[in-house]
Amino acid sequence: MTLLEEAQTLDLQCWKDDLHTHPELSFQEKRTTALIRERLTALGLELIDLGMETGAAALLRGAHPGKTTALRADIDAIAQQEAPHDGAVSQVAGVMHGCGHDFHTTALLGAAELLSRRREELTGTVVFLFQPAEEITQGAKAMLAHGLWERLPEKPHCLFGLHNRPELPAGQIAVMEGPVMSGKSHFTITLHGVAGHGGSPHKCTDVIVAGAAVVNALQTVVSRNTDPLDSVVCSVLSIQSGTPDNFVPDTLTMTGSIRAHRSEAAAHAQQRLEELTVGVSAAYGCTAEVAFLPDVPPTVNSPAMTALARKAALALVKPEQVVSPAPDMGSEDFAVFGQEVPAFFYWVGSGFPGMHNPCWHNEHFRTDDSALPLAAALLAQSALTALEAG
Repeated sequence: MTLLEEAQTLDLQCWKDDLHTHPELSFQEKRTTALIRERLTALGLELIDLGMETGAAALLRGAHPGKTTALRADIDAIAQQEAPHDGAVSQVAGVMHGCGHDFHTTALLGAAELLSRRREELTGTVVFLFQPAEEITQGAKAMLAHGLWERLPEKPHCLFGLHNRPELPAGQIAVMEGPVMSGKSHFTITLHGVAGHGGSPHKCTDVIVAGAAVVNALQTVVSRNTDPLDSVVCSVLSIQSGTPDNFVPDTLTMTGSIRAHRSEAAAHAQQRLEELTVGVSAAYGCTAEVAFLPDVPPTVNSPAMTALARKAALALVKPEQVVSPAPDMGSEDFAVFGQEVPAFFYWVGSGFPGMHNPCWHNEHFRTDDSALPLAAALLAQSALTALEAG
């Protein structure tokens, strides 16, 4: 029986439905964590105590000495009310697995079972990481801050992760070299003017007018200040100022994010955002403060890791099922682990063939769970391929 055929015998749908009907938000994944730890213990894996209430890490030691490789899945849900549909639906009001992390968790649990059955022939050690709080891009940092690598027998020599992709039909695996998802930094802009009466605008310095001009000017960060061959997004996502009354406010705050596939492009966008904000604000008689909060780096697959991933994928599916779509501008804190160890990030097709498949974070989002065995087998095969490569 092949690895994929064996994965198809696992009760993955049952596990996934259970997770899907009981979604939990970032750093609140206590029920999910308990189920994961229970399942890993039943498989005879060694749980690693990170001193965290949510998330899990476990070891599978092969019968033969060798290197250590790691597999990762995220476990949290989003604040979204799921639309009714046939099949398992969230039983928690206002919370749903709208990004498919239940799919990822199930796949990694499946991989753990597949590999645990091969313990006697396994050369090396496999680490299973069930990461909390990906949706707020803080979970990977938290696991590292709690001494993840130090609590393992040795730091993994490589790491694999995956994410479902509704734009790809079930049965496809995306193996991409280079940027896969963007890095992200947040910014906060605070404008200061002079308050006054709405009937005497000439006696005030109106931050709302200045703020509107700043928002318009920031559109040029991408359209006129970025190489067209670079992928950059600069978005103002919130503005707060004033009251419904007849006062001209003296303070305005706006927040947003910059996303890019290259760190150099992100740095240039930040520089231009600050220059434009300060200059335009001054032209309207206001002063401006700009603060940046780096969040996650880009997710980038190296040539060496891509070669391993492609070999693993081709061990499971036909060459025409291995595809290389365009990168995405979303961000993933899997990249934080990738700053520490060589890492590879797959996309696994989760779309229903021939149907419209709503995107991540949509109330109608669903995964074609016929792809679950392939996802589980892919993670397991990636670990085997990496350990065999030595």
